[in-house]
Order: sequence, then C-alpha cells, then structure tokens
Amino acid sequence: MYKVLARKYRPSKLSEVIGQPIATTILKNAIETGKLHHAILLAGPMGTGKTSLARIIAKSLNCQNGPTTEPCGECEACRAIALGKDVDVIEIDGASNRKIENARNIIESVKYPPLKRRFKVYIIDEVHMFTLEAFNAMLKTIEEPPEYVKFIFATTAIEKIPETILSRCQILTLNRIPQRDIEKKLRFIAEKEKIEIDDEAVELIAYASAGSLRVAEGFLDRCMAFKPKETITKEDASMVVGIPTRDMADNYLEAVLKNEIDKALGVVDDLSAKSSNLQVFVRQIIDSLLQKNLSKTHKTALINIFYNALKDIKQKIEPLDAVIVATHKAVAVNDLESIENIINKLSNIPQAASLTPSNKNTSSTEENISMKLQKTDSKPQANELVIDNQPIDEEKPSKIDIILKTFGGKIVNIEKLKK
Repeated sequence: MYKVLARKYRPSKLSEVIGQPIATTILKNAIETGKLHHAILLAGPMGTGKTSLARIIAKSLNCQNGPTTEPCGECEACRAIALGKDVDVIEIDGASNRKIENARNIIESVKYPPLKRRFKVYIIDEVHMFTLEAFNAMLKTIEEPPEYVKFIFATTAIEKIPETILSRCQILTLNRIPQRDIEKKLRFIAEKEKIEIDDEAVELIAYASAGSLRVAEGFLDRCMAFKPKETITKEDASMVVGIPTRDMADNYLEAVLKNEIDKALGVVDDLSAKSSNLQVFVRQIIDSLLQKNLSKTHKTALINIFYNALKDIKQKIEPLDAVIVATHKAVAVNDLESIENIINKLSNIPQAASLTPSNKNTSSTEENISMKLQKTDSKPQANELVIDNQPIDEEKPSKIDIILKTFGGKIVNIEKLKK
C-alpha cells in the first residue's frame, strides 16, 4: 500500500527535524541531563513538526537504549510508537475528546503505571479544543503527575489555552520552516524516490507551502502523480498545484506600474481561469515590491494595498474580488502626488506673495483694517472665510484661496502652510 511522503519521510529522531533549532536543542539537552519537563506544550503553525516531535520524545524516553536523543528505531518500543500502537504511549485527538468526561478518563488512567515502558506518555493533539471544564479538571494532574507520566500537548492556537494550563507547561514554540530547508528536504525526497524535478519547480513548491513541510510534501505527491516518469518543470508545478509562477507576478506588477490596468487585470483573469491560488499570487507581488526600486512613499502605499488584499483573502473574502479591487487601487496610486510636491508648486505661484504683507506697509495695513472695522462695526458671518481680516472671493477663488479654505482659513501664508 502506498504511503504518502509526509508519513514515509517523517523524522524519527531529533537530528532529522528541520527548521526548529531552538526547540530541538532544548529537548536534546533536557533528555541528556534527565531534566525533561513533565508537561511540554508544542505550539506552532500546521506542518511544522509538532506531532513528529511528540513521538520522537516518546521514543527517546522509552527506547531500549534510552533515555537517548538518538532512538534506535529498531527495538519493540520504537517500532510500536512509530506505528501508534504502543499501550504506554497514548495519542489523543483533542478535537474529538474535548469534554470533561474525556478529561476524567485521562485522570483515572494516570493512576496506573506503564505496562511495558519506562514512561507513560500522553500525546494530546489540538489541545486548545478542550472545553474550559475539561481544562479545569486537568489542572491538578498536569501540575503534579506521577513520576512515570509525561504530558505532551500540541496546538496551533496557543491563545485559546487558559493561562492556568500554560503556567504548568514548558512551552516550545515551533516556527514556520525556512524555505531553503524545505527545498533541501524536497530534493532529498526526490532523490530517494528517483524523481526528476527542476530546481525552479522545487523553489515554487517550497514557496507556496508557506513554511509547512507537510503541505510541501503533499504538493510534491501531486506533481509525482502527474508526471511519474518525466521531469517535473515549474510549469507542471504551477498547473498541478495551482501556484502562479514568479514570471506572472512580475508581469502583473510591471503592468500596474505602467498604468496598464487592462493588461494587469488580464493576468488576474488568466490565473482565475486556471484556478490558481491567488493568495500565493498576492504574496509573490508583495515580495516583488520589496525588491523594486521605487520611492519610499510609492512602495509603502502599494505594499499596504496588497497586504490588505492578503488579509481580505484570509478572512474569506472572494480572492478574485480582492485582487481586482487591489489592482484598481494600485494603478490609482501612480497618479497621486505627495503633499510636499503640491506645497512646492503652490509656493511658486506669484499670487502667494500678496497674502503676506511686507514690513514697510504693515502699520498702514493695520490702520486700514482698523478703520474698516470701525466704519462697518460688523463681524464676519459664521460661514465666511477670512484671511488677514480679508474675506476670500467666493465667486473667483484662486488656487491659494482654495487651499486656504481647505485648511479652514487658519493659514494665512505659504510659509505657515509649509510648516
């Protein structure tokens, strides 16, 4: 029976775990010194090795040569744990065993020592799915279990776990696996499986996996099924897995920067027709933008637009709609002008000088203003805009008048506008 790559090439010892140097170092030192915590919480995104690490810990503790950081993988304990059939290593799905009754069963079974192994190990996956009542029931047991018991929890949502549980665990955070490490593992698998695959195809699969080795191995599985006896190219990977190539992202971005909106939308339509992953496409656009030689303001505006599109897609907004809206926004940004440029242009308008009275005529101007006020003995209306006590001509406003009106009439000359 065929075994998928993610299971066939699952790491069996700490030295085989990729992309998690901090977690593996902590576990290695703890096992070697006999100071492994009785409750370990492995937290991180999917496909980063949480369950694999949990099983490795169980094998390290119960291997016939152990406790050891390099379990043999050949003894009865190692083989039974790898198959998930060891009576003293209990794997529990937190999503389907989340109620207080399930917690009580665990508490009851903890009382009995292991039948065959040194340690009785409880591996609880997706532990954040437990109800609050189940967590509360487990508090005392997690805090002070028997010496022969180890708890290993795994979660993709550590924020959903109560602080009372977190305080009783040693927390190891697993990060997304670097792309280069995933590429290296995929090439290793391809060599073992005797599959020819282009480097560009490997890079594309690793990029699309977003730091999840299990996702990358799943993509490679599909490509191998598509071309079992031929070389897998980047076009094959793009078509089978639904991943846009870098070239398409570059062509799209070039069209956006040249105000060629029809061409940019054409690229989006082609991707949609091929059922390509538009979330990956937006990520590629952002990465390409980071490499572009654009002004700081322009680059920041574009990155912000596509980052918001990425958030919309993750929040279940229709991906095609999100990318189309982002495209129109991105093209519109090309025509925007910074406030500094607008101010510089306005400062060069001759009429601006007349707004600021010269030093020579300051006293006479003040006298004229005071005389006018004495004669009229009136105040400006509430909706009347006054600059230097002179109302703006509403019928024929100048550019300066319009700008000043925008600022509520509080700015009386260009120098203040600059500030």
